Amino acid sequence: FFFQAEDGIRDKLVTGVQTCALPILDELERSRQLRVGNGGADETPYFIAYTLGDQQTYSVAATLGAVTLTTANHQRVPIIEVRVGGYDFDNTGHIFSGAYTGSRFDTEPWPLDNNYKNMREVLWLATDHGFKAAVESIARKRAALNSVVQPGEKLADYSKSETIVSLAKLTQPKIDEAAMSARATKLSAIFTGYPELLASGVELSLNVGPTYYVNTEGTQLRYPDDVVWLTARAEAQAADGMLIRDGLSVASLDLEHFPKDAELEQAVKALAERVKARVNAPVGAAPGDSITAPVLFEPYAAAQLMAQVIGDNVRIPRRPVSEPGRQVNFTPSEFEGRIGNRVLPDWMDIVDDPTQTERQGKPLAGFYPYDIEGVKPRPVSLVEKGTLKNFLWTRLPGKGWKESNGHARLGGGYGWRSAAISNLFINASQTEPLNGLKAKLIQMCNDRSKPYGFLVRRLDYPFASGGGELQSLLASARTGGSARPVSPPTLIYRVYPDGREELVRGLRFRGVSIRSLRDILAASAETAQFDFVNNGAPLALLGGGGLLAPASVIAPGLLFDEIEFERSQDQLQKPPIVPPPNVKS
Repeated sequence: FFFQAEDGIRDKLVTGVQTCALPILDELERSRQLRVGNGGADETPYFIAYTLGDQQTYSVAATLGAVTLTTANHQRVPIIEVRVGGYDFDNTGHIFSGAYTGSRFDTEPWPLDNNYKNMREVLWLATDHGFKAAVESIARKRAALNSVVQPGEKLADYSKSETIVSLAKLTQPKIDEAAMSARATKLSAIFTGYPELLASGVELSLNVGPTYYVNTEGTQLRYPDDVVWLTARAEAQAADGMLIRDGLSVASLDLEHFPKDAELEQAVKALAERVKARVNAPVGAAPGDSITAPVLFEPYAAAQLMAQVIGDNVRIPRRPVSEPGRQVNFTPSEFEGRIGNRVLPDWMDIVDDPTQTERQGKPLAGFYPYDIEGVKPRPVSLVEKGTLKNFLWTRLPGKGWKESNGHARLGGGYGWRSAAISNLFINASQTEPLNGLKAKLIQMCNDRSKPYGFLVRRLDYPFASGGGELQSLLASARTGGSARPVSPPTLIYRVYPDGREELVRGLRFRGVSIRSLRDILAASAETAQFDFVNNGAPLALLGGGGLLAPASVIAPGLLFDEIEFERSQDQLQKPPIVPPPNVKS
């Protein structure tokens, strides 16, 4: 593996997926000698890391039983990380970290042919650019800090990590494009039985191939980095003009454990039925009105809720350094500074465990062998008996925490990586059957003279309703006092004193945040597993983001003392004059 020709140049073609590491290791060794001027701390790399994803991808989109788009791609994209300065202070964390104003001589992406010389050239030019950008960035950062009041506690910019050498022997799997296309086509044809729908579609995507990671600390990794996921969307319009949208996301780490056709067909039919039912449902509130009532989240909806409210807040982002007077788009964690405080009832615990591969015989989507910083992940007890105990950490230190627990999974900007949940377990030591929670919901309404409570069965998460509605939610969250929006319910029912359920539409949450979690009154004995692909976009917007971080959330049903709802503020569009064609013909 460490073969080195006498002249330092391998003049032959290297073959196979194992051998991409050869030029990476050689170029990393050469790059240790980089320096500018006299080679001071700000002019010499103290840390270099190369990441290479050797990914084959295939995606097929289909509508009403016909393929509309296929995309097949094989790409090798190196990610170069160069740090100058030292672990305590380096070039990251400034609003322009990574920017470079000098001349660039970048080549095309990494060659697909296993040509050693070409691979070295791509790495050489990319490292040259990363090194010069790092030198420029640390100078900007020092100048900015001279113009602002520095915080009392100075945190280091990077933490050291255990050296790991793990070089799994892998084979590049072959993608059966015909089978995937047939599968997507068959699933999309289900929507032809629902003429109420104005638009629908299915997309099936597969990414397969190894990831390589090496750094100057000695870590050398090669591991599988596969994901397969299906998304489906459906849209209709009510008689009053309100658009009804819903989506579906199914994720797995490989095709072997991906749901079978019968399960997927059932899920797509359920999506169509949900949209069809909401078209004829009454609006949940009058324009401008808000409603506060007890709410029961069934297990699946509770898992979707906790993926957002907990998942977005158990990582601690750091505010980047900026020039005086320049605004920075920064959203802090609502949990920041609350270690040791009660955030949930004392009979609830939360654990994030990326080492688990299955639960009750069902695969978990959040397993991964190493994070994107080359750190082996560890289970993290986040909440114990209702008290916040820990966060998900990357190699960026935080207050009171100096090392990573292996949860760097997404890009974070400013030269940083962002933490993300993996397999999130919401555990309750006090539970009762779900029908008992519904009886409690009804009793609470009677005791408070409320005409009804709410039962939530599903949320629009990952968000399928598009960028325009997302912007509306973001604005509504800010006016309602929340740092982040929560995706609206797509299946929400009024529950009347006699137990009758009535589906309603057009409601969204108002003011739901971590403070709402203290209003949890009870949890169900039944639990549900919610799998999704986190892409770093707000509300995990379908089709958004860059890096992919599959995750699973396991939660019981949750009864809340009260939650406030408001009517959606979207402008109503006039229904079409001419009905759609009969898609059954």
